[in-house]
Amino acid sequence: MRRLIFLACCALILATALTGCGGGTNNNVTSGQAANVFVTGGDAPLPSVLAFNVTLTSLKLDGTTELLTTPTTVDFARLLGLRTLLGFNAVPAGTYKSLTISMSSPSISFLDLTTTPPSASNITGTFKDPGGNNVSSTTVTVALTQPLTVGAGGLAGLHFDFNLRNSIAVDATGQITGVINPVIKVKPIVQTDPDAEVNDLRGGLVSVNTAGNSFVLQRIGGHTITVDVNSSTNFSGNLTLATLPNPSVIEVDGHIQADGSILADSVEVVTTERAFVSGRIVAVNPTTGPVQTVTLLVGEELPDVPGVPVGTVSTIDVSLVTNYSIRLIDNWFTNFLFNNTTLVPGQRIALGGTIDATTNKFVPSRIVLRRQGVVGDLVLNSVVVNNVNAGSFQVQNNAMLGYVLGAPLSVQTANSTHFTDISGLPAIQTGGAMKLATYGLMLKDPVSGNPTMYAHRVILLQ
Repeated sequence: MRRLIFLACCALILATALTGCGGGTNNNVTSGQAANVFVTGGDAPLPSVLAFNVTLTSLKLDGTTELLTTPTTVDFARLLGLRTLLGFNAVPAGTYKSLTISMSSPSISFLDLTTTPPSASNITGTFKDPGGNNVSSTTVTVALTQPLTVGAGGLAGLHFDFNLRNSIAVDATGQITGVINPVIKVKPIVQTDPDAEVNDLRGGLVSVNTAGNSFVLQRIGGHTITVDVNSSTNFSGNLTLATLPNPSVIEVDGHIQADGSILADSVEVVTTERAFVSGRIVAVNPTTGPVQTVTLLVGEELPDVPGVPVGTVSTIDVSLVTNYSIRLIDNWFTNFLFNNTTLVPGQRIALGGTIDATTNKFVPSRIVLRRQGVVGDLVLNSVVVNNVNAGSFQVQNNAMLGYVLGAPLSVQTANSTHFTDISGLPAIQTGGAMKLATYGLMLKDPVSGNPTMYAHRVILLQ
């Protein structure tokens, strides 16, 4: 059986200010010279975990060079198969070999499948001190997989794997106890690495600079970030930089630049309304015909939406929504693939709308199908290879998705599908038992009526 390591990236550097580091000296550092370090984030958590929040209080390279100017709280479990920019800061140029991480106040939100419909439960987490006592904070030092070397004026990054399956303790029945034993692996990355690509960054539009080919987003949490565009940037619909609507919530894919900005590959307007809610569908009503309500595991929102708190299960009336779209797909046939009759449990959607001034309730006006990730065990003998990497396989998810489907998830692949840590679909066919993370769009199969994942990326979890 292959050893499962759930990949999780977290914020190593807070992006509130591009300040120099303090907290001591480093014999490997060139005095008076600085370099920039960025951090991308993404993760594949323990399947039943909806949110894993912890406050990072200190992050020190080689135990002395402080990267974190102020404490910040990070949700490790929000992303799966996605990467977002979580930090950017200046550090003294030099070579670093370890990272010391101090963290506190962990909390876990998990899916309780014993209720109908499934509900979200919360538990306050603790760490173990050397004496075996439960404590609210801890410090761990992790050796980098290889030294991080940054030259003066250069740009480098860090990415770390947080093995949540081995870090979050469960009892003999598989129930989460709340005890956390951090198991972390840190590796350096460079700007051209796949883990340096940002494909899940969003916020509210603040301003547009057409002369400078850029715009500014205010991200969830209040931080702002500059997004640059060029002739290769793909805008959704018929939009351009000059016609970006304000207000709007915008999602960006792109690459990190040396000054901490993003060079956008694609720009998607999620909603032109003032409210945004996103999460995974647990249930739809009715199950056939036009859907009237969706029960959603709320993962994020902008701003705080009354009656729809993050980390809970909420039922939202969508009966009046007529605007449906698929992220980054603006073809004429989009409405045939995704509409009010093809909403199915397991899909990750974003709802844009308003907050009614009279009732103080969220009123959705647009639904966007978003990319997502699913972790599961390969169903043996389910792999079909049609042409090189084009084909299909099935995975069994033993958490929410498996619960709502009551069956394995079918995954469709193409020759354009990216395979990570495995050579391709034929290797999955002959590889025996394995655990896989698949990332892409989930659509309703027109024949079976079940969700089907159309994979952009397939990752072997070792």
